Amino acid sequence: MATIVVALLIGGYAYSNHHATAKEYQAAMANGRTAIESKHYTQAESYFQNALKRRLNDKTAQRYLTQTQRYVAGENALEARHFSTAENHYVAVKNTGNGSSVLVTRAKARYKQVKGIKANVKQFKQILSKAQGENKALNYGQSNTTLDELFNNTKFRQSYYKDLYDQALALRKANNAGQTSETSSAASSSSSSADSSSSTTTSSSSASLTSSEKQAAKNYSGSNEYTVTQSQKEIDGKTITAQQIAAARKTIDAAGGNASAMSDQDIRVAMQQANKKNISLSKYTHQYLE
Repeated sequence: MATIVVALLIGGYAYSNHHATAKEYQAAMANGRTAIESKHYTQAESYFQNALKRRLNDKTAQRYLTQTQRYVAGENALEARHFSTAENHYVAVKNTGNGSSVLVTRAKARYKQVKGIKANVKQFKQILSKAQGENKALNYGQSNTTLDELFNNTKFRQSYYKDLYDQALALRKANNAGQTSETSSAASSSSSSADSSSSTTTSSSSASLTSSEKQAAKNYSGSNEYTVTQSQKEIDGKTITAQQIAAARKTIDAAGGNASAMSDQDIRVAMQQANKKNISLSKYTHQYLE
């Protein structure tokens, strides 16, 4: 009798324990599916691993776990711009039978996206290669025009194409530097040409001057003034002052002359000539300066 009781107790415990384990397994699987729907993939993996502990070597739990891990691997590869690797993971996920239908749907969408990204990469590389060739040929402006095809494409600014985008930016910077260098060289060449032309003209003009004209030009000090001797600044041995020059200008203007068109030395000469001829400055103006 005692043996029967013990057997019943053991059997009851085993049944109860099995039932509890089954419930824990079902709960873990349900929680894993919910985590997938919420895109909490790390939690989902933990739930499926827990389900495997409750039911060792369970094919369903293992299938869900592997499918989730492959999808996460695909996401990581996509973020790292390893597109072919990502594509392979998504193919494996979407081809998983009797697994998560949610992951299958998402993997199909990702697979299509990656195919488009790879096509864009191929196209962008071709355009960038063309621009690089134009840069090497020193066609900086044309290279920038080609690069505009990339920069005007909104997709090109997406993170998937960051490597190509950085290369394009560097190339545009190099093109701009090349154009600046060309402009500076052209300006320098133009300036040198102008200086050479000016020098030639000056030399030609100097060659046509008489010896006295050359000496006068040599003595010229600017502001319509020649370098004059002290005697040319005097009347009867006395230096003509600035006040006398100013007064003489008024006299010349009053007499009908144009003192503003005369230099200070011109005024001195007029005063000296009037004094030499023993006539007034007004009369000298009427006779010689009108």
